[in-house]
Amino acid sequence: MKRSVTDIKLNVKPLFIGFEHQYYYEGPCRMAGGDAIKPGFDAIVQGKMLKGFLANIEKYVASTGAHILEPTIVRGTDDWDIKDAYFEEMLADDQKTDLYVVMSNFGANQILVEFCCRTNKPVVMNPTKSFGAMSTAPALRRGADILPAFDWPEVARYCAILRAEKAIRTANILLAPRFDSTTPKAGGNDSFVCLSDVTRKLGTHFRHVNVHELMDMMSPLPEEGNVTTPGRDTPNITPDELEACSKMADELMAGADPCIIDKPFVVKSLIAWTVVQKLMDLYDCSGFTAPCPDACSTRRLNEQQFTFCLAHSLNLEQGFASACEYDITSVVCMIAEMALSNSAAYMGNTLPVVVTENHIEWPVNVHEEDVAGISLEEAANLYSVIHSTPCRKLHGLEAAADEYALRHFAYDQGFGAIQRHNFTADAGQKITLCRISPTLDEMLIVEGEIVAGTGFDTDNCNGGFVFKVKDTRDLFKKQMRFGLHLPLVYGDIADDLEELAKRLGLNPIRA
Repeated sequence: MKRSVTDIKLNVKPLFIGFEHQYYYEGPCRMAGGDAIKPGFDAIVQGKMLKGFLANIEKYVASTGAHILEPTIVRGTDDWDIKDAYFEEMLADDQKTDLYVVMSNFGANQILVEFCCRTNKPVVMNPTKSFGAMSTAPALRRGADILPAFDWPEVARYCAILRAEKAIRTANILLAPRFDSTTPKAGGNDSFVCLSDVTRKLGTHFRHVNVHELMDMMSPLPEEGNVTTPGRDTPNITPDELEACSKMADELMAGADPCIIDKPFVVKSLIAWTVVQKLMDLYDCSGFTAPCPDACSTRRLNEQQFTFCLAHSLNLEQGFASACEYDITSVVCMIAEMALSNSAAYMGNTLPVVVTENHIEWPVNVHEEDVAGISLEEAANLYSVIHSTPCRKLHGLEAAADEYALRHFAYDQGFGAIQRHNFTADAGQKITLCRISPTLDEMLIVEGEIVAGTGFDTDNCNGGFVFKVKDTRDLFKKQMRFGLHLPLVYGDIADDLEELAKRLGLNPIRA
């Protein structure tokens, strides 16, 4: 079954570690008097504490969409007994737990420290009602995965970060190579150097289907089988799915303003998307990429009159990472960004606006009529991002669909459906971009703000926008170590990406 980022749920296990005095006595560990130091009083007080703890779990953790597992409660005593039974109870759900949220009491510290060291899952302490550092310091120094939450909203933030980490570490990505399965002949040559290293470090796995076989599947299965797989039963498009593509084309065209493409070409691009979706479903995938130039040079895109552009846009608006040019790095980055922002990602050629010798050098495919009002001074810290794969959910996967246009990729023949988004209407929108280095040691994280859209009324791979950054030259120098495409989402998630990068073993580089 294919898996959108919206399908990823964090499993959170609440733990309450109590501590009860069994006898009446006074001394340096008893800081009360009267009934408060009689046997049984601790249980009453801690019952109220447990109730408040679980209320905060519901308010701050469950509200993130996390799945809350059944709480476990253990109690130590002033016999200072540490029993294996405690840990058997606390670790009973360890295999399916993604995060432990723990409340402990003074006196139970050794139980807590040993628990943290027995699990390899992250642990966050009740941030305001426990002696946190007394337990976190010894546990962390012994190798435990401790998340230092200052308050309950930060617990919720860690839930979002861990959910994004889970999305990456459990993802399967569908790859459709023509030649080498790691990098294409042209396009995403700046992607990961070694996919085995990606799996080892990030946990992401890859599923392959040859691009020729994929394109064969875009016609109903002949009796003798496809040309490249004769006699085999393959997941080709079916007559019912062809009919569904025709109806979907009508809906897309009716909603587009303007619509500058003929219906047969929209249908052919939808057929490609349908086959990609079937293969993602077959191989339990969360993302997809294909090598545009390598596939283009087969001439089959021209013969079958489609491009993958619309497939990427439709994937993205459903929360499936989908990247042009066999850029596998962009797919992984999109998963992270979409999981953190709950918004669809967008990617493109990301290039600086160069102001030199009192002149603005606009990047390729930035149409100067769209940016004519931008002064020399304003252009000094601008960048651009250009591609034809925006989608209707840039403002949120659960938000109302954005307005859009439909155009075509091929200038002469008019095939290859592409969406257009009016980025000028989003001027002032904060964006966050990122990219993992080819050798998996760093993550570039960029904060920006949309200034103006470009290419809305053009065909081919022209749509996008220019955006403001802190320092164009600084970003350019850093980007040279990472690659051309910097996938982005709307919103400011830079700090969360930095935390996620550290959890993935990547050094965050801010720009």
